[in-house]
Amino acid sequence: MLIDHLHCLDRRLIDLSDPLKSDAGRAIDLIQLWVPTERISLHLVDIPSAPERKWPDLLPWMLEDKVLQPVEEMHFVVAGRTDLQLQVMAVSRQDMYEWIRIAENIGVSPLAMAPDFMALPSEPGILSVGWREGMLLVRESNIIGFSAHPDVGWSLVDSIIESSEVAPRISISISDVDMVPAHLRIESNINNSELDWQFSQFPTVNLMSGDFKPKIKTRTWSFWWPVAVSTIFMLGVLVTYLQTSISALQDEVDAHKKVYLTNYSQIFPGPKPQINFLRMEVENRVDQLFQQKQSLRAAPMEAMISLGPIMTECQCDLVSLNVDDEGIELKVTNGKKLISKSLNVPGYQVSLKQAQSSEEDALILSMSPVSGRGK
Repeated sequence: MLIDHLHCLDRRLIDLSDPLKSDAGRAIDLIQLWVPTERISLHLVDIPSAPERKWPDLLPWMLEDKVLQPVEEMHFVVAGRTDLQLQVMAVSRQDMYEWIRIAENIGVSPLAMAPDFMALPSEPGILSVGWREGMLLVRESNIIGFSAHPDVGWSLVDSIIESSEVAPRISISISDVDMVPAHLRIESNINNSELDWQFSQFPTVNLMSGDFKPKIKTRTWSFWWPVAVSTIFMLGVLVTYLQTSISALQDEVDAHKKVYLTNYSQIFPGPKPQINFLRMEVENRVDQLFQQKQSLRAAPMEAMISLGPIMTECQCDLVSLNVDDEGIELKVTNGKKLISKSLNVPGYQVSLKQAQSSEEDALILSMSPVSGRGK
């Protein structure tokens, strides 16, 4: 937010040191303006008994006998209040229009206006005095102050000191110390600095109220840039959220992959496959198991499985094995225990006979499906 004095705005129109720094035409700049105190009067009136919302309509007529111009030509602003009174600033409406016009011609939009005596520091017990282009500025308190030509202004300062029960301390900011009356130099704190309008603290008092409430003029882009900034911010938040979600999902997928590989190793022997081929490898292994299961259910295999316990108990030595559609034929040696036992395999006819070979203990064990059993 820019702050400057109305009388200094012409410096913004042309910067002699660097013309490119001129602010003319930048109507989007908002500014708070110090305006001449001598064009503003301060009045104290009793607080009206009417509701506060009606005060703007009542104040002009309560001050009708205290202002020099017709009240309809004046603009009134409540600057402060005490327990019993209102502190009202009055300024010509014509002056307000003129000040706004000057600012807009320079290329700025005034947002607030305040009397320039308020640029002086305000502290209890201190009378602040400053200088502005041939005018003496005096601030007695937070709201009360004035500006006047030096010959009148110094007399008013003496009057304030004499009428005070406790003499205030005087702080004077002026470029030429010789302009201060000799009797005031002795007890005053004087510095040769001038008021810096751009860095003075702006008060809460604002003359731009009512009909003069600021109408900010901005370029078209100023309407959509907050939306653009908000949109970019929301997109940034969304992208961050998506990246975080994707990272979390990726971590979860990696954890599941490790579990799947561990489970695969516990079920199937052999090396672990690549995770991308895990599903295909599992399906192939499961297909193989189903095929093995179907093979074990075939008639010859069932017969061989049934013979397992018999061959284990007899402690025989297998010489040859022949399997075909007719059944199974085994040639064994050392099978004396088979002769002493009754061989019974469900679903099969079992026969045992001596083999016609040079081996005396060679036996032929034949198994053929019973009638009606699938082969």
